[in-house]
Amino acid sequence: MQANGPAPVWAQLLPLFVVIVILTIRFLRPQRISVTRMWLQPVLLCFLAGWVVYAGEVMFPAPEWQIGLGVLIGALGGIPFGILRGMHTDVRPADRPGVMYLGSSWITMLVFVVAFGVRFSVRTLAPHTGSMGATVGDAMLGFAIAFVIASYVVIYRKYRAEIAAATATPPVPATNPE
Repeated sequence: MQANGPAPVWAQLLPLFVVIVILTIRFLRPQRISVTRMWLQPVLLCFLAGWVVYAGEVMFPAPEWQIGLGVLIGALGGIPFGILRGMHTDVRPADRPGVMYLGSSWITMLVFVVAFGVRFSVRTLAPHTGSMGATVGDAMLGFAIAFVIASYVVIYRKYRAEIAAATATPPVPATNPE
């Protein structure tokens, strides 16, 4: 299926706008989140990214291996930054089991805005690059998703460590036989 031309700017900016709104609501204030709900966001972001990659493939066809390599390279770049974000996020258990409080994280929103912004810029300012521009854009999506997943893995481990520390029984004092 060949595209008749570039999509209107509003259609290209729609995914960026949706991500900015979601991230602004979620990350600019401390959040109380269940462990189950924490993993829902990366799943939704994967579906959104898949939709964006598919739409980009319609406009700028690229070989599958090139898209896969771009996403893989982007993901490998996002993992260390996600680990850093997870290490620097305040995590504490809530009063209910399976629920935690996460400190606010404007850096997550910034990563997604930059990733989608670079992707949009590459496709808009350099449309003649064809599949290479699409691959760079897809790599930015891989970066952003790997960033979130890696940070949530670290956050989950911190949460489990907090729970383990809270449930550890204190040592029993030794009795003194006198």
